[in-house]
Amino acid sequence: MNILRRLALAVALLIAAILPLRADPQAVQMLNAMRAQQGVAPLSYAPRLEAAARAHALDMARHGYFAHTGRDGSGVGDRVRAQGYRWCYVAENLAKGQGDLTQVMRGWAQSAPHYRNMMSRNAKGFGLFQGPDRIWAMVLAAPC
Repeated sequence: MNILRRLALAVALLIAAILPLRADPQAVQMLNAMRAQQGVAPLSYAPRLEAAARAHALDMARHGYFAHTGRDGSGVGDRVRAQGYRWCYVAENLAKGQGDLTQVMRGWAQSAPHYRNMMSRNAKGFGLFQGPDRIWAMVLAAPC
């Protein structure tokens, strides 16, 4: 990794780590519009789910990997639980390389497993985070 890329990644990771968690109104609208078209109830935005998505996306960017399993062997359920969210349903969508929200949502909608996660009637909330290197993580869950 060249020095400029490493510096850019370090700056992006620092900025992402200090920015407050917040719902992206466009993401909420897009996902809930897709769900409405299928007659599925809307999801609420959950900061704890965003925190789980954020932590995983940043870890993948920082350590140069892309996988549903964390470097420590954790799965999405472990990462969500670590944020203090007691779940009875949990799912994760990951993507890499899409330049904007529309592209990533379109890609997930065209992938049967990702679409199934987004349309799940079991899900009640979600969180979404775009990390450095265009790594996207969406976590969908329902509390117990």
